[in-house]
Amino acid sequence: MAFVPDAIPVHSLPKTPSQVPALKIFRFKNSEGKFKESPVSLPITPLPTDTPHRHTYYEILFIEEGIGFHEIDFHSYNIQGAGLHFLTPGQVHLLTFSTSFQGYIVAFSEDFYTFYNPVNPSLSQLPFFQPARRQPIITLSETEKRYFHNIMENMVSDHLTSETDQTMIGKYLGLMLQKCAFLAPKNIQPAESAVQTVPELVGRFQELVEKNFRQMHEVQQYAQELAVSPDYLSKIIKKYLGTPSQEYILDKLLLEAKRLLVFTNLSSKEIGYHIHMDDPSYFSRIFKKKTGLTPNEYRDHVRKSTI
Repeated sequence: MAFVPDAIPVHSLPKTPSQVPALKIFRFKNSEGKFKESPVSLPITPLPTDTPHRHTYYEILFIEEGIGFHEIDFHSYNIQGAGLHFLTPGQVHLLTFSTSFQGYIVAFSEDFYTFYNPVNPSLSQLPFFQPARRQPIITLSETEKRYFHNIMENMVSDHLTSETDQTMIGKYLGLMLQKCAFLAPKNIQPAESAVQTVPELVGRFQELVEKNFRQMHEVQQYAQELAVSPDYLSKIIKKYLGTPSQEYILDKLLLEAKRLLVFTNLSSKEIGYHIHMDDPSYFSRIFKKKTGLTPNEYRDHVRKSTI
């Protein structure tokens, strides 16, 4: 096995002199050619992406052509032709190429999106970013591919022009995500279509858990933040997400533990501390109850089978 670090590599966006973080657009590492409409070549992503890693920002991969597969948090997705791939902060992923890829990588922060699109739905309300029922892939027809290609050509042209007002780039992003939200339902399995719409409270709960699950483990803590009773919160989460709210929080904790077990050399005890389960024996008991394996058994099993 290749060298495994003591921490999963985390990529961040640089800040601009303005009041909001930057949006960046890149080519894929093994893409060919330049952006034809501009005298300046669109850069390839400068960050190391040949090992599993995660971001502090959101990312959209617009793949126009290419064959390979995309691993996202222990799920593998085949890539054949045009599609959009969506990543949220904290997810561990790895893109593997079988051929050269043509397309664009759009990296942006939540602050950037909300600053320029204040009346649009929040990112956590979009189906491809919703934590519970994430749809990370949208396949594209030839017509849909041309639609996004045209958006990206204009967006990149403005992005490469230093005097461009960032408001325009922000609006392009909002338009792109609105179109994605329109197309997303066609990628849903029939059994999932009945649970498309969820109350705002559920989305806010998911968003809070995504940002605070390492420190906040109890339903009561989230209920207090959301100004509802723990019983009411548990009832509505169970109804719309199909799992009790306490289990939902625990699943987030254990997903993070799995990431660290597989992609780092941190000990089980260190991982327990990282997710604020300071009693190693309790962490091991909970982990085995949920997975059927001890943390170390899980690490050995997954590394041998998938890495």
